[in-house]
Amino acid sequence: FYLLYFVLFIAIYSCKKENKPIVDPPIITPDSAAFTSVVLEAKNNAGKLTADITCNITGNEITAVIPSMQNDRKLVVTFATINAGTVVKVNDTLQVSGTTLTDFNKPVTYAVTTPKGVTQNYTFKIKNFTGIPIFYLTTSGPVVSKDDYVTGTLVINTNNEYEQEKLTIPLQIKGRGNATWVLPKKPYRLKFDTKAAMLGLPAAKNWVLLANYNDKSLLRTSAAFKLGQMVGADFTNHGRAVEVVMNGEYLGSYLLTEQVEVNDDRVDIPEIDADDVSGEKLTGGYLLEFDYRLDEEFWFKTAGGAPFTIKSPEDIEPQQLAYITNYIQDFENSVISPDFADPVNGYAKYINTDSFIKWCVVEELMRNTDARNFSSIFYYKDRNGKLGMCSVWDFDNSGGNLKYDCADVSAGWWISKGPYFQRMFKDPAFKAKFAQEWNELKAKLPELYTYIDDAAQYLNLSQQENFKRWNILNEDICATTPLGTYNKEVEYLKAWLVKRASWIDANLATVGE
Repeated sequence: FYLLYFVLFIAIYSCKKENKPIVDPPIITPDSAAFTSVVLEAKNNAGKLTADITCNITGNEITAVIPSMQNDRKLVVTFATINAGTVVKVNDTLQVSGTTLTDFNKPVTYAVTTPKGVTQNYTFKIKNFTGIPIFYLTTSGPVVSKDDYVTGTLVINTNNEYEQEKLTIPLQIKGRGNATWVLPKKPYRLKFDTKAAMLGLPAAKNWVLLANYNDKSLLRTSAAFKLGQMVGADFTNHGRAVEVVMNGEYLGSYLLTEQVEVNDDRVDIPEIDADDVSGEKLTGGYLLEFDYRLDEEFWFKTAGGAPFTIKSPEDIEPQQLAYITNYIQDFENSVISPDFADPVNGYAKYINTDSFIKWCVVEELMRNTDARNFSSIFYYKDRNGKLGMCSVWDFDNSGGNLKYDCADVSAGWWISKGPYFQRMFKDPAFKAKFAQEWNELKAKLPELYTYIDDAAQYLNLSQQENFKRWNILNEDICATTPLGTYNKEVEYLKAWLVKRASWIDANLATVGE
């Protein structure tokens, strides 16, 4: 019996081995059309390279990153092939190793053909500096004001990361920001002469370059944008990491993003005109910011002292200002009224509850210092629509990045104790919607952590150059705790978010208390 069992076992095991697919290693035949080496030699690229660069050959792709910041990728390539007599061409132009000058501003296809007619195509991509897009700004004078634009030109090197139709763009540029403008690394506002798409983002005139000076991870704002997109928060911005060079001076690693404004591809509500002073046209659209600085031309305060500035329309008519002021006041009155939770006559009569909750869950997880009751809190009102919240913004002081106001503590409710929210969280229906939104986001949080890892890897060379320019990794900047290395900054952000999420999840029943 045991002998029979042993024979059956051997037969079955042998069958399994026989059914296992056999993968043969790739064989390079004597007539293979292939490169054995591809090198950018310094001696053949004077003024562009100071040392030889060996290119990476992976399958049918050849890649290289050259350290030069210059916007010039016309280079001579030195290469070797398996077979003597192999011909290498680019668009039918013969390539001579160590001699032919080739333009690599876009990916180049190398056709490698053996004497027997075997052809293999390679895609050759060369990036320069840190490998991410580079903005070369040339201005007619120094950019020293948040109020006065300076004329100039933007030249874009996409580093083969994005399709970009316009590579040279006439523009105006000025400073932007409040506390961030006084820091050494300045943020900027760009205003193009004509609309242009940017690095895969829809065409517009107005753009922002965020410096992220006191966020040493360089990732908090882009991570918050990612969160906004994950939950479907209204009109969430997008970010593109770019290097900025102004008048030949390297300024650092920046985040390009959309200006928060009324636009079909941004805050997509009707632009209200000067003659829209009655009827349904008077009802929208409006873009407001809750901002204690009150630094816009038109603003108002509610009876409860809430400060709102008018972002759009910029030149608001008296009837329009009266309408939106009264609408916000009616909303505030409904929040503090005894029947605030009434689904017909309470706060829900005036606001898009889902919009408020999606905005809140992003800001609460990030524990954004300013967003509880100070600034960068955007509201919009669509035509014939209710009040919504949009455009999560300004996250350099979030994610445990400050030592005051207990902002570095991962425990404790923050946004939910702010104006209007604290009262609305007394409504069981509002609280239940927040819990539902949180539980849906919680299941997706591994996606956020992966995003942070991938973004940090993408910025690896960029952050090195940024912190050479701004040697602050060991400095206390704006009440932040110095950690010493970029990797520690990224790990701190991730670990803090994990702890923050864990605390919110464990204390969900107490929100609003």
